[in-house]
Amino acid sequence: MGQITSGIGLVSGINTASIINSLIAIESAPVTKLQSRIATNTAQKGAYSALLTQINSLSTVGTTLTNPSAFQAATTASSDATVLTASAANGAATGTYQLQVAQLVSSQQAVTGGYADSNQTKLKAGTITISQGGGELSSKTSLAQLNGGKGVQRGIFRITDRSGKTATIDISSAVTLDDVVQKINTALDISVQATVGANGLVLTDQTGHTDPPPAGQPVAPDLIVQDIGIGHIAKDLGIAGKVAANTLTGTNVNTLGASTVLAQINDGRGIGTAATGDDFSIQAGDGSTFNVNLATAKTLNDVLGAINTAGTGKIVAAVNAGGNGIQLTDTTGGGGAIAVSALNGSTAATDLGILGTGTGSTLTGKSLIASLDSTLVSSLNGGSGVPLGTIGIVDRLGNPATIDLSHANSVQDILDTINQAGIGVTASLNNSGNGLQVTDTSGGSGPLKIFDVSGTSATALGLLGTYTSNVAGGSDLHHQYITASTLLSDYNGGKGITPGKFTITASTGATSQVDLTGANFVTIGDVLKTINSRAIGVTASINANGNGILLTDTAGGPTQLKAVDDTGTAAADLNIAGTATTQTIDGAFEKTIAVTANDTLSTVQQKINSLGFAVNANIINDGSGATPYRLSINAQNSGLAGRFVFDAGSTGLDAQNLVDAQNAEVFIGGHNSANPLLVSSNSNLITNVISGVTVNLLNTSAVPITLSVTQDSSAISTQLKNFTDGFNAVVTQLDTLTSFNTTTNTPGILLGDSTALTIESDLYATYNRVVQNAGRYRSLADLGITVATGSNVATLNFDATKFSSAFATDPKAVQNLFTQATTGLGTLISNDVKKLTDPISGAIPIETNAIDAQNQSFTDSITRLNDQIAAKRALLQSQFNNMEVVLSGLQSQQAALGSLVNIPNLSAPTSAASSSNSSTAASSSSSSGSTSSSSGSSGTTSTSGA
Repeated sequence: MGQITSGIGLVSGINTASIINSLIAIESAPVTKLQSRIATNTAQKGAYSALLTQINSLSTVGTTLTNPSAFQAATTASSDATVLTASAANGAATGTYQLQVAQLVSSQQAVTGGYADSNQTKLKAGTITISQGGGELSSKTSLAQLNGGKGVQRGIFRITDRSGKTATIDISSAVTLDDVVQKINTALDISVQATVGANGLVLTDQTGHTDPPPAGQPVAPDLIVQDIGIGHIAKDLGIAGKVAANTLTGTNVNTLGASTVLAQINDGRGIGTAATGDDFSIQAGDGSTFNVNLATAKTLNDVLGAINTAGTGKIVAAVNAGGNGIQLTDTTGGGGAIAVSALNGSTAATDLGILGTGTGSTLTGKSLIASLDSTLVSSLNGGSGVPLGTIGIVDRLGNPATIDLSHANSVQDILDTINQAGIGVTASLNNSGNGLQVTDTSGGSGPLKIFDVSGTSATALGLLGTYTSNVAGGSDLHHQYITASTLLSDYNGGKGITPGKFTITASTGATSQVDLTGANFVTIGDVLKTINSRAIGVTASINANGNGILLTDTAGGPTQLKAVDDTGTAAADLNIAGTATTQTIDGAFEKTIAVTANDTLSTVQQKINSLGFAVNANIINDGSGATPYRLSINAQNSGLAGRFVFDAGSTGLDAQNLVDAQNAEVFIGGHNSANPLLVSSNSNLITNVISGVTVNLLNTSAVPITLSVTQDSSAISTQLKNFTDGFNAVVTQLDTLTSFNTTTNTPGILLGDSTALTIESDLYATYNRVVQNAGRYRSLADLGITVATGSNVATLNFDATKFSSAFATDPKAVQNLFTQATTGLGTLISNDVKKLTDPISGAIPIETNAIDAQNQSFTDSITRLNDQIAAKRALLQSQFNNMEVVLSGLQSQQAALGSLVNIPNLSAPTSAASSSNSSTAASSSSSSGSTSSSSGSSGTTSTSGA
């Protein structure tokens, strides 16, 4: 029979479950108390965790305020935000600056002639060449280059034409000599035309006066140019003065000076020096010799000084009388000629124009600067120059001329010499600007002939030939515009070189990694030297056309030379990434397109754009006449470095510039500054001219704009506000946690807790810290953080106005208060907070760890007690079950006894048997049903149970 599980005893009717639960409840009282303690501890831990988070915010403030750079924030303000705005980094140079925006950056745009149909009209076969970053034979001379690098004073001067009319010319915003010319030519009050000559300005009066005047007419007034007040602008331009003629030729302002940078001479090609050792030797007139080393020379003055020091007075070096080169003078009186010889593979003597032997006691060097707005002949043919001799020209009327070009120094000299030949031809730059052309103006119908008389000048200039048209177009003269002095920041169309690493593999398999991530890489020359220093059988140089880097494999191995970028895009930016087809990789910034007789404007557009180089081409319809379709060619990159030369060759797609490329130009200096600093950029962002400041140019300005850069206290003010708010949050929370509600008689969860009292005490101690030797400010109270009054909780107030005033008065003292190495408030706040929050030694983590340990102990105790209570419950349930079983058995026996009363007497037993049966029955009746009795000898046992 199974155990009784009902809560009510089936026999006894007793509610055993209730009795057991009551008894167990008494046994469970200790568990309940422990659970209450755990709940309280958990609530306390939660309170401490919340406090820990709030206090950690104070640590962030302290850490921030230990850093001096946090106090170096700066802000900017522009007096005219429509002209320029600016942003400042930490540590920016504070002050007030005057900036005048002379011009914004622009991208070159050119358009071709018109065509009737963009898809049907066929072009002429030929080759289109596109060069990026230079290649043209003309330039715009910066005013800063004039007068030996002294430049030109900014301001106004006056011109009076020969009719007596005057105009004031303001060149305050002029950047180039061409800007000055434009200012004069657009002056409406006078009739004077200005042009750029070989070495200065030329002014021509156009009022119609003649000299001498017609009979009976008075002599015309002079053409006058004069400075106003104390200015010397006209004098600096070489045009101050007056002439009783229609032409005023300015003095030479195209000169070298002691401060001329070597990297600027020779059209920016500079000079080449020896890898090791001296650069050249000079033999004086007395036969003595001495060597000159230019390894550290940066300016022309350095060169002159090196020669004069080495020569010990026997040879005197100076700028020549023309101001365009070096002159060596012998003072020994020895009678011999001065001779200069190169040493150690250096090209310095050649580049300085002094290689060779002088005449008498002097050696006059070659010109190191071109005519104004022109290019040196020595810069042509990739920097190798072209041979100049004598050419002959016969115009179409048959008029001949023999023209000696041997004395030409610049391209403009060649043009001027041809134009002065006295026959019906005019020499100029070709449509592309990269070569010459001769145009017949004679009106004749015969052939135009150009030929060499002595030398190969006509051939070298691409003019040799007999022409049946009026124009003899010369070939690309390959002006070298990439040199060892070219800045990496200007390279790659002005995009510069992304720092990175690339590996060069020679044909033998030898490799070398070139790392351009260092700050010492500034020029192309730095890259060339690094590659050449690796000695793997690969040399780096400027290519033959002077428009890129050339890698040449000299190892003679079985594989191909290659250059591969490892990190970054430096090799790709240098245009040398790839594999050689022979033994060279030519990184020329020039691409060519083959145009067939079947090509149209549309197909050429597609060919140009598929290059992905230098320009984008679009077809435009100008809406005019029968030939409205043109190719618009736009530079991909802005500024001068992004300009291009589009040489249409024989295709007929000659293009004219609509917009010239120009850099953004800004004058730094006040309106009254005669010589402000001129800053040039290939974008409208000017960076770090003012240290840490980026200026965003939006418009040009006729007057300087004031840019103020001041220290910005807002970040520190925010941190102090964060400290105040964090402090108040903690002490307010502590007040709640440690209070006693008298209405409900409820204590706060941390009432009387020693750790809570420690936190509160330490926080107030932090606020009251005083820093010695910090300056005029020694505490938080000095910066506007004070204890609030009229409140039950001692919270803090932050007076931002008082702080701003304190910072403006002495920002250094504010910084010192927080950043002193061990005693600054930033460190003290961090350390004080660490005492409370450090995971190992902090008061709060120690307390929460103790709570966790205690809760674990309580949990373990509860587990043991629950085990004991469970056993007790099981015992009680067993005892009650047994009681019910016993009662059930008694109940069964009672029922059996009751049944005996109704059994009939079937026979009269014998007295002996009756007696025996009675005895047996009595014995059976006294059994509780659980006792066994034996019957005869059978050995069977019977068990009675309810």
